[in-house]
Amino acid sequence: MSTKSDIKIGTIKKKVVIQFKRRFDVSRDGDFMDKQLSDLYQQKLTTADEAVRHIQSGWRVFIGSGCAVPMQLVAALSRNALRFNDVELIQLLSLGTVDYITDENAGHLRHNSFFISENIRQAVREGRADYTPIFLSEIPELIRFGQRGNQAALLQVSPPDKHGFCSMGINVDIQRAALDRAKLVIAEVNRQMPQTYGETYVHIKDIDFLVETDLPILEAIAQEPDEIELQIGYQISRLVENGSCLQMGIGTIPSTVLNFITDKRDLGIHTEMFSDALIPLIEGGNISNRLKSVHPGKVVTSFVCGSKKLYDFVGGNAGIEFYPSDFVNNPRVISSNDKVVAINAALQVDLTGQICADSIGYRFYSGIGGQVDFIRGAAMSRGGKPIVAIRSTAKDGAISRIVHRIDDGSGVVTSRGDAHYVVSEYGVAYLHGKTIRERALALISIAHPDYRGELLEFVKQKHYVYEDEQVWQQALDHYPKKYEESRQFGGIAMLIRPLKATDERTLQEFFYTHNAETIHNRYFGQKRQLAHLEAAKLVCVDYRSRMALAVFLPEDNSESIVAVARYVVNPRTNLAETAVVVHENYRRLGMTQYLLGQLEEHAVSQGVAGFFSEILPTNKAMLNYHRKLGHPLVYSHETNTFHMEFRFNK
Repeated sequence: MSTKSDIKIGTIKKKVVIQFKRRFDVSRDGDFMDKQLSDLYQQKLTTADEAVRHIQSGWRVFIGSGCAVPMQLVAALSRNALRFNDVELIQLLSLGTVDYITDENAGHLRHNSFFISENIRQAVREGRADYTPIFLSEIPELIRFGQRGNQAALLQVSPPDKHGFCSMGINVDIQRAALDRAKLVIAEVNRQMPQTYGETYVHIKDIDFLVETDLPILEAIAQEPDEIELQIGYQISRLVENGSCLQMGIGTIPSTVLNFITDKRDLGIHTEMFSDALIPLIEGGNISNRLKSVHPGKVVTSFVCGSKKLYDFVGGNAGIEFYPSDFVNNPRVISSNDKVVAINAALQVDLTGQICADSIGYRFYSGIGGQVDFIRGAAMSRGGKPIVAIRSTAKDGAISRIVHRIDDGSGVVTSRGDAHYVVSEYGVAYLHGKTIRERALALISIAHPDYRGELLEFVKQKHYVYEDEQVWQQALDHYPKKYEESRQFGGIAMLIRPLKATDERTLQEFFYTHNAETIHNRYFGQKRQLAHLEAAKLVCVDYRSRMALAVFLPEDNSESIVAVARYVVNPRTNLAETAVVVHENYRRLGMTQYLLGQLEEHAVSQGVAGFFSEILPTNKAMLNYHRKLGHPLVYSHETNTFHMEFRFNK
């Protein structure tokens, strides 16, 4: 689940609820239940008020969640609240009205939520309602074995089929455990609730009272993404590969990611929930689910939140199956699929990688939900990518969400040991297996530019980074994203992008792979070390007068450099000196020509007049390259080098 309240609940027009004289004994295919089942159904029909009056004081009552909240039963509870004493109402996610949470009902009804939604946030803050922090995968067991065991369950179901089976429709999550535990089950039978596949069915013989309704299901309409959310969605989409198995939470960012992956194929879905945004990818064939190990060919979920279009889409759709949270959110089950990409949201991330997602200071805001379940499941998945999305700032830029320390009172939902990818609108920080220094610099690089300086000063004072880390002054707001691309060289998939300050260690590792000849041609002599200060300066380019492009070879969740091309502008001549190094194992694949061509394009856009370089006679490959392009080469006996220079406008 997302921590961001960016869903708008559709309103339901007020209408008089009439108890239907006709029976809901017709299945969706037009067949009737037999007389025995039909009579049983009729015997269990009652009004909402009469049904809830069977609840006893001191009981714990489960209420169906999300958009499947049984609104008529909830309204009846509110009307009859003063009949009860100390009834605890437990629910995963509350949507719609919560009129029963009032001062008048204190001591009669008290709400306890496993995930705080907007409509109960104030009540929790004021102490009029409770919040239970727990992993979503563990809630069914909590209910089933009695610690939060319920005596009654109120839920919304579809009309029964000809065999007497109702469907829980759009929401299963923790309901199955609550149904198994309850000794009193009251179901709101809504003609508009779709029948769905999976573990959604409950027989009328297992329901004690039935209340008929024919009302629109609650709708949760995602807001349109703003520019920042679009940027975050784009950054995350670059981590999605063909064949990835996706998990998404509530909110605009997961939906936005889906808009950017319409070029991907053979995607799978194993997620606690999804919304309307998934429909185009299913209909467009991007989602096939054929590569999944868990229920191949099927979208697997626990619940959906969206519009009537979504509910019509999942109704009777054999390609979508609903299962309880202790299955869908079980990290071992999740990890059985390959290439799981789990996308969740955060409120704060500190510079060591601790992730806060359920509270703002001492104010509880949302919940743990399925974040840790899917982060751990994705981490155990072969080729998996656990992702946490975060806006770089809050309150219109007044505060940074990437912080030197989590606010007092805020809880760490995802530990620094579980953190892998953190994504903001400024890029991707990969943290897993990284040192505190590497983590801090990576997170600073995706923080808002206004806060990078103070964040760097803090980690310097705490000795998380080198004291001379002042060279880290990269203006990532000038980062030329257009030069990021995937490309094949010699049939090998590579990633090309501009260097960043966080590439310091990777550049050092690249240096230590060079043989003596490569070092001599690049550095004009023997060089045994690429020390911190020099490496930091080489990666801290400003993308204007100093620019560097590198070719990276992806290796699981890491990457190594196989080529670097750079230029540095001489301000007196407005000419830029160039240098290129390609790993010995990847030469003669066209990297030099491609990188220098990209550098030239960028240099022209920055107003640079031309390129020059000094080349040793032993560097036959570079000399031949420039001769083929017709670039003038002038040999100097004094320096024993060839001087190459050409201007772009000639």
